[in-house]
Amino acid sequence: MKEEFNVLLNEYLNDDSILVDSDKNYYIEFVKNLPEYLYNYFGKEKYLIKASVGAGQKSEIPWLCIFNKNVTTSATKGIYICYLFRSDMSGFYLALGQGITTFEELYGKEKYNNIKKVAKYFKNLIDDNNFSKNYIDLKGTKSLAKGYEAGTIISKYYEKEKYSEKELIRDLINLKDIYDEICENMVENTYMDIVSNVVGNIKSSYIIAEEADKMLKETLKEENKTDEKSKVFLEKVDIPKYKKKNKYEDITKKTIKKIDYLKKAKSNANNGLLGEELVIAYEIERLTKLGRKDLAQKIKWVSKEDDTIGYDIISFDIGKFNIVYEKYIEVKSTEENDTNAFYISANELNVMEELKEQYFIYRVFKVKSSNPKLFILDYDEFKNRIDLTVENYAARIKECLSEN
Repeated sequence: MKEEFNVLLNEYLNDDSILVDSDKNYYIEFVKNLPEYLYNYFGKEKYLIKASVGAGQKSEIPWLCIFNKNVTTSATKGIYICYLFRSDMSGFYLALGQGITTFEELYGKEKYNNIKKVAKYFKNLIDDNNFSKNYIDLKGTKSLAKGYEAGTIISKYYEKEKYSEKELIRDLINLKDIYDEICENMVENTYMDIVSNVVGNIKSSYIIAEEADKMLKETLKEENKTDEKSKVFLEKVDIPKYKKKNKYEDITKKTIKKIDYLKKAKSNANNGLLGEELVIAYEIERLTKLGRKDLAQKIKWVSKEDDTIGYDIISFDIGKFNIVYEKYIEVKSTEENDTNAFYISANELNVMEELKEQYFIYRVFKVKSSNPKLFILDYDEFKNRIDLTVENYAARIKECLSEN
């Protein structure tokens, strides 16, 4: 596998022709030889394996797909395992993907939004830390690249010349197990049944900054019963210093009262929504003051559409030499004080490790007051200042052992 991938990565862009040539070495190795090799891990009765560098003209994104014949036999529809190569040949992804053509035929302009909705449905079914649920970047400019990106459910990225044969095979077998489990459970509901059930009423993928700012004002007016002239803004403060715990804290706590969990759940959800709206308004103001209103208008509220990707907001910052880079913001909100514990998921920690210096936690506190505040943790500050404690475990029924 590694040899065939290396041939494609090293030779594909060196071929100046825009037409597919089946005599080229990369075509022979990737399109002809590699699928046959992979049948050693996938039986021909159940699976179909195809690779492509284009039909007629060379493709921007070469691919190899592994199809369960009971679900699909085409990259244009259904769900399948695929290898997707970046247009600049800097690396490739192993992914669980979906065909975009079906969504284009059924939903037209809403195709990307709808395929993301179905991707989210499958992401919620999969619990595996070996693969990322983050969006992929194929470095492409054409619609097919955008479709592949939108339809990806889980993935793993391999940088050119930084992977081993053993790693490739191990990851492929792991993804095969996930794919097989999904396919085996498609008994009463086919893939297209799932698409029809999941799509429902689709809104746009992101809440853009101007719309979020309008929502912010409406929400704060309702929550705080203020008049239209009143304005509430986040005030940034320093990260709080460590406060020594009172060793008698447990016996000085107030008596625990019965909790209305439904009311608490609604309150927590509302706090999260309000905190995210406040952060978007904060980011709009920050970028506008930097003279980059153009960037302020591009802020994306991603958690309104997909709350599984490990962050809530995509904003921007300006580094050395005026280079613009994306910053990925996870918002943690509370009505209480700054030093109260907040919860962070395993997925959020994994995404933080992937994004590192581009990942930020915005801790918003006193969120419903007239003077809400926040402090910001970057990757290094989180590592140095935050103490993680395990609070929950995932509990599953063990496989029954056969009785002797």
